[in-house]
Amino acid sequence: MLVRLIEIYKPPGDRLHLNEVYVSGNAVTSIRPEQNASILSEAIELGVSPHANLSRVTINEGGMARTITVVGSPIEIKNKLGIKNLLKG
Repeated sequence: MLVRLIEIYKPPGDRLHLNEVYVSGNAVTSIRPEQNASILSEAIELGVSPHANLSRVTINEGGMARTITVVGSPIEIKNKLGIKNLLKG
């Protein structure tokens, strides 16, 4: 099942953009908090709530990994994607 997330991205030399992205929980390999404060401050200028959390989500795309920044805390994203159990290693 695909889940709609709001991606925050910044092309080189451009301003920050918000975009919808649809992600499968099966493709996600990691979710961690975004620590870059400048991304959050720019996102607030675009209308994202100042109370919002951001997360970095790593997605496996056919053997290639890609990391995106999305709106939501790691717990919120995990729940939204329907990920029940995390592997313990």
